Parts: sequence; structure tokens; C-alpha cells
Amino acid sequence: VENQLSTPNRQIVISEIQGVLSSEANIGSITVADRQGIWLKITNARIVWSRLALLRGRLDINTLAADSIDVMRKPLPDEGLPSAEAKGFSLPELPLAVILQELKIGRVAFGDTVFGLKSEISVAGNLTLDGGSLDSNLQIKRLDGPGGDFTIKAAYANESQQLDLDLLLNEPANGIMANLLNIEGR
Repeated sequence: VENQLSTPNRQIVISEIQGVLSSEANIGSITVADRQGIWLKITNARIVWSRLALLRGRLDINTLAADSIDVMRKPLPDEGLPSAEAKGFSLPELPLAVILQELKIGRVAFGDTVFGLKSEISVAGNLTLDGGSLDSNLQIKRLDGPGGDFTIKAAYANESQQLDLDLLLNEPANGIMANLLNIEGR
């Protein structure tokens, strides 16, 4: 798997794998490195999924979790990729439905060079991607500094091209979103 996912500009290392062929798999750590070294580390990743659901054309994941994700810096651009070309938005048409019942990441830590503010958050949610439609729910809570909450519920269908969006952001000055959006005075 490491060899299939890695390229000359991206090296992926997966260690401490348990239960890879079962419906409950654990991975001690996953690291992603570029020419300058490791920029992303995932610790204690877990997946609980239904193998039987694949026979019905569904990737049914009960739980996708990790104790922590560390994003130390932005990755270097991949020198081998062609330049991006803007196209109209549409969800991918997958050969099977993807149902993620529970996403749970205890801590995601961003280094100060990722978007200008060193920070830690937790992430929880769920999503369904089926037949060109998406239904998702995501809750993000800031764990360090002044705190803050971000909740987004989104539904979209390629057929109607209608987006239903419910967004709630509550954070003090100089928060994550203010830094991401580079708001003057923060």
C-alpha cells in the first residue's frame, strides 16, 4: 500500500497495522513526507466497517477515527502534476455509495505556518455520498487558546445542482476562520 500511494514527491509510511482484513482495523501511525520531510502524521487511526455491505454496492463505515492528526506545515507542491484547470462543480459519481456514520478525530493540530495560526481542534461528524448526492454534518471545536465552534450541515445533488447549507461559526477575534480568510485586524 505504501508503494502504491507514494510517489517521488510524496512518501507515505504506515506502521503498526492490526486487523487489516477484518471489519475492525487499527493503524498505529501514518506519516506523509515530501522532499523536506514529514508534514502530516496521523496517530491511532481506526476504522470499523461492514464488509458485507460491499456486496450491496455500499461502502458502509460505522466509525472512522483517529486520536490525533498533526499538520506541521503545508506540503511542497508536487512537481510532476499538471496545472489545475477550473471546471464546473459536481460530486464524483462513484460505483458504490459511501456512508460514514461517525467521523471522530480527537485532536487536529496545525503548525503556525499552515494558515498563520498555530491551533488545535477536534472534529466529529458524518456523511453520505450516494448517486451524485451528498449529505454531511460536521462539528469542529477549537481546543486551544480562546476556543470556538464551527458547525456545517451541507446537502448537494448533482441532478438539481441545489445546495442546502446550514453554517454556524462562533469564535473570538483572531480565530481560525479569521486567519484562514486573512481578515484585516483579525
